[in-house]
Amino acid sequence: MNENPILSFRNLTKSFPGVLAVDNASLDIYPGTIHAIVGGNGAGKSTIMKMLAGVYPVDSYSGNITLSDQKCRFKTILDAEKHGIVLIPQELNMANDLSVAENLVLDKYPSKFGIVNRFKMFEMAQKIIDDFDLNVHPNKKVGEIGIAQKQLIVIARAMYNDVKVLLLDEPSATLSNSECELLFKKVALLRERGIACIYISHKLEEVKQISDIVTVMRDGRIVGTESNAEISEHRIVSLMVGREMNEVYPTRDRKPGKTALSVKNITVYDPLVPKRKIVDRISFDLREGEILSVYGLVGAGRSESALAILGAYAGSVECEIETYGESVAFYSPNEAIKGHVGYLPEDRKRQGVIDCLSVGENISASALSKLSTFGIMDKSTEQELIDSMIESLSIKTNSAQTMLNTLSGGNQQKCVLARLIASDSKIIILDEATQGVDVEAKAQIYAIMDTLAKNGKAILFISSDISEVIGISDRIIVMKSGKIVSETRGEDAKRANILWEATVGSEGKYHESKEHNFEN
Repeated sequence: MNENPILSFRNLTKSFPGVLAVDNASLDIYPGTIHAIVGGNGAGKSTIMKMLAGVYPVDSYSGNITLSDQKCRFKTILDAEKHGIVLIPQELNMANDLSVAENLVLDKYPSKFGIVNRFKMFEMAQKIIDDFDLNVHPNKKVGEIGIAQKQLIVIARAMYNDVKVLLLDEPSATLSNSECELLFKKVALLRERGIACIYISHKLEEVKQISDIVTVMRDGRIVGTESNAEISEHRIVSLMVGREMNEVYPTRDRKPGKTALSVKNITVYDPLVPKRKIVDRISFDLREGEILSVYGLVGAGRSESALAILGAYAGSVECEIETYGESVAFYSPNEAIKGHVGYLPEDRKRQGVIDCLSVGENISASALSKLSTFGIMDKSTEQELIDSMIESLSIKTNSAQTMLNTLSGGNQQKCVLARLIASDSKIIILDEATQGVDVEAKAQIYAIMDTLAKNGKAILFISSDISEVIGISDRIIVMKSGKIVSETRGEDAKRANILWEATVGSEGKYHESKEHNFEN
């Protein structure tokens, strides 16, 4: 590039107890470019962002950061923001009790003699809203709006504060497809205005869609930087894992057996609007040794159906459930576990992991009853179980005593899977099991699912990733508006057909001649 970089860092190195998180990293970031940084969980991406943004103060790491050829020594986030570097983290920190206007001009309230000029504040906020095309009223409480609008408000506030470099850490992780498209348009607008964006994402199709330059990290090191036009997804994955990965999905050679789970007429009612049906009389069977996937867009009723089976749904539910031919009714996930039905929830952080406990304690948490006699724990048997789970699932941890919250997202996910296996679950419900984990961890989870199915486990796999649904499933159920609109064998599945069914419904199959291009 002929233009000088707006931001450079040289030899950045950051350690945590027992872990070298970033190892001698150097990079140039140019104005008006979207520079993606990709890598596996624990590769060091977010750590670099936090050093650049002042989250980690200058005396906590080694190396140099320069902005517009000026050396930076940020001690706080505010230091970085004053110089024009703004971080938008995965978990947004906003004043939910304040209005959109108050959040937009935070720290820059128009005032005189200590009294805020609210008319002027709302006038300033409306200008930002109009400039950034935000579809929101300045007087609305931030706590009442969705996550996508919150992210756009934070980005708009950064532009208002003369941002030079915007750091986006997994901004699309919790967004729907339409919200992602809106986010991408706004990020492209920043590029047009000459603002540099560093963009972290696990979604390679997203990286390819939006970025100008791609940097790959592995084990704390930068292992490659290329223009987006010249680097393929295959090349990115190979750099991320340090080897070729030709087969992400295992060979589909499973042999399903007898029916393990049969559900009939699941009906789920909206807890806020009791007469409204979120799921409307759906029925399906799940067999031993089978991976049955449930695909659908947001609002299709996939997760609600799973929660209804487990007795975990907050609203009213009607359903008939049989496991191995016997009628059952679960009134809580704990009852489901006792009935050999395990569940990995969509929200791993809030509902899956117990981050205040160790890796070992998380794995054995649901198996305590079978590890004790008359209330006395058999510690040696527990340790054998934990060690076997860590080994068989290739969980990367220093020891079973390591605190779970220090592990990468993919390894935390594998710990929850290990807990389900350790509790002797015969029927396993996985809700977005690969969400937020890197490509290698996804491949490992697919391999674990395949092994479990071959060992006779029945797996119900809920996913919004159409590629993995087609790649891993024996059968695929498509849901739309609370109903099952189609069922197909995994080996016969076509992406276009599934998308057509999920968006349009069962009124006819998708045909190549139609003027809808679902392949792009």
